[in-house]
This record gives sequence, C-alpha cells and structure tokens, in this order.
Amino acid sequence: MDAAIFGLIVADLIASPLNLRDPPPPGVLVQIETIELTTGGNVCNTGMAMAKLGARVAAAGIVGQDILGAALVDRLNRAGMDVSCVFADARAQTSSTVVAVEPGGERCFFHTPGATALLDADAFRRCIPLFEKCTYVQVGYFGLLPSLTEDLATVLRELKQKAPQTKLALDTVNPPASRELLPPILPHLDLFCPSRTEAETLTGESEPKRMVAAFRSSGMRRDALIGIKLDAEGCLLDDGATSVFCPAYPIDCVDTTGAGDTWFGGLLVALRKNMPLERAGKFANRVAADCCTALGASAGVRSFDETIARV
Repeated sequence: MDAAIFGLIVADLIASPLNLRDPPPPGVLVQIETIELTTGGNVCNTGMAMAKLGARVAAAGIVGQDILGAALVDRLNRAGMDVSCVFADARAQTSSTVVAVEPGGERCFFHTPGATALLDADAFRRCIPLFEKCTYVQVGYFGLLPSLTEDLATVLRELKQKAPQTKLALDTVNPPASRELLPPILPHLDLFCPSRTEAETLTGESEPKRMVAAFRSSGMRRDALIGIKLDAEGCLLDDGATSVFCPAYPIDCVDTTGAGDTWFGGLLVALRKNMPLERAGKFANRVAADCCTALGASAGVRSFDETIARV
C-alpha cells in the first residue's frame, strides 16, 4: 500500500445560494438552487486525490452509524480506496459541515465534530496492522484531534517500533494545536508540511526558511522533509540537505476547497515515485492548481499522466 490517511472523514453539505445577510422569517420555506453532499477532511481530500493519481491508498478513521457515514464510506470505496479501517461507531454522528454559500460566492461554515472526538490512541492502534503495510501514513489534522494529540507522540513511536520502514507525515489546520504540543511529535515525523499561516503560529517566524530552522531546532530530524505551503506563491521544500522554492502555476481559480490537502496528496505521490525534490514540489503545486479549477476538493485533480505532462 502506498499510503494510509488517518484522521478526519467529513460530510460537507453545500447549500447555494443562501442570503445569510437577510435571512427569511422563521417558518418560511425558501427554494435555493443546489444542496450537494460532498466529502471533506484530510482522509477524503488527500486520499481521493492520491487515488485519482493512481496511488494505492487506504482510509482510516471513524464515521457514525448513520446515513452520512454510509454515504462517505461508499464514496471512498468507489474512489478506489481501501476502507477496511474506516469504523462505524454508534456513539457519535458522522462529522459534518453545512457550507452556506452566499450569492457572491463567499462561504461560512456550520460544523459538528461528531465522530472526530472518538479519534484517540486506541483508534490509532486499531489501524496499526494496516499502517505496517504502508509506505506512508499521514495523520491529520494537528489542531482537530482533541482526543489524540497529547498521545500522538506515543502512538507514532509504537508504529515506528513495529514498522520502521513506514514513513510518517503530519498535516495541520488553521489554527493548529498549541505549539507546546508539537516538539514531542516532531522527532517521529519523516514529513511535516504546514501552511505559511500555520507555520507562523507554530514558530513565531514569518520567513519560510526561518520557519524550517525553527522546526528543526524543536526536534524535527535533520534528514526529515519539511514543506511550507505558500498559497498562491507555491511552496518551499527542505530535506536537510537541499532547500528549493517551487512557484505556483497560474490558473483561473474556481474553488480553493481542499487545495492544501490535494497538494499534500500530490507530494506523497511524487515522493513515492522517487521524484527529485524540486520536481516533487512542482508536481504537488500542479495537483493543487488543478484542484482549484473545479468545485470540490478533488473534482479537478487529473490522472498521473495528465498531471506530470504539465509539470
């Protein structure tokens, strides 16, 4: 297995257009154009992007024993992902977000964490037999795993002891968890790629190379790969020996939903293909750019051959 993606599995209900600035009176029925169920969270966004790029990917996480959970598992399965470690649990509903889209395209979000709160050390350990078979395991998000974050260093150490060949990656969210929780986790990671905003919060630095240096001084191994996602500018990748900046690709942007997650998926695919560092960064940027050309987190992602031909 190329990778397993552990963490958030979210049902996104996108309603458009909603006039939130002038809502109707209570009890009034208003017709809108669309209400669409899509997938969200790092498991869906990163994993489905990787599957579209031809990787063998497993999903790992928890959904509720409800219709939304069943729909998400079906979507993951149809995307070609292994869902043997997606567990349905009756203690909570499936993590869900109502995405309210205003007529001009601005969005606001109404979210219930639901089953995300059940993602703890025991849930991670249930997945270790799968993780041992994977080249990469990505965990996300540092900032949205309240029941796991304090134990994350422990379970990552346990996985490394059982499968030293498995490479561990951590994804973040804005705002991330407290910076004081990060140093015990960093020594176990082979790959860490926060956004510029997240890295600034975690390091107090504003310049990408200084962010990288701060993560290394906080415990990230010298040979581990650090990436800083720089939004429309591109990305910086540093493997301890080489540091490269890769500019973003110009596009007509339709929707940025999931761009950071698909970038991470593209990078994992590139690394699995043993691409040189700069080419890997350009490939990840191309995947993220394609993501932004269509509505939804992975609709714009193309096949590996189509993607690599435009790097």
